[in-house]
Amino acid sequence: MRTELDVPFSHKDEAKALGAKWDRVKKIWYVPDGVNPEPFAAWLPGVDRSDPSAPYIYLVLGKRECWKCHEQTAVAAFGIPYRAADGSGSKAASSTAPSIDGTGHIAIDTAHANAIAIVPALGCVPAEIRDYLRERCGYKPTTSRTTKTVSLVSTCTGCGALQGSHYLFEEPTSPFALTAINKLPALEFVRVDVAGVYGIPTSQSNFDQALFTWARDHHTQFHRSLFEGIYL
Repeated sequence: MRTELDVPFSHKDEAKALGAKWDRVKKIWYVPDGVNPEPFAAWLPGVDRSDPSAPYIYLVLGKRECWKCHEQTAVAAFGIPYRAADGSGSKAASSTAPSIDGTGHIAIDTAHANAIAIVPALGCVPAEIRDYLRERCGYKPTTSRTTKTVSLVSTCTGCGALQGSHYLFEEPTSPFALTAINKLPALEFVRVDVAGVYGIPTSQSNFDQALFTWARDHHTQFHRSLFEGIYL
């Protein structure tokens, strides 16, 4: 039986040189049957390389039927840890006064988070994350037909069609519209340790605390810590 791997985009050449193969359908690297998986230990799913004290976010990956070609495509969002004020995942971002960094940005204390808000975009996406998401789910710069502005968004990995924010976050069947706990297993979480997380999540729901617990217990770790802050 083959062994599937969690290989970051920047490590794909190294994994390939060791003998890993690329599954074009599942879009995942794997160790073929009969090949010793020991040299690939760093990329085995479930290996947690995180620093518990480091600020962090999650890359949240789901699947959706493309509105244009009707094929399944991977899509991306971002999970932002925060502390719910009343323990219910309500819209209050913190139960204590927020701290401010030297540039006036509100810093989120992810070490004491008890909820996660899923947001469609970040103010600035570090290059390592852009490369990873481009490989996983066609996340790339695209011009909106309505606003004529360029932004980083999920596109269909088959036909390249833009997968709009409403389609991914607001419809009852949207992968990131959490209307029931049983939708959580369909999402994949990748924790990214960063230099800091700044801003206030604006899209919060009653499922944010359940999401926090699930992501904490069911995530893989990004291949490196980033020396950049994440701004909402």
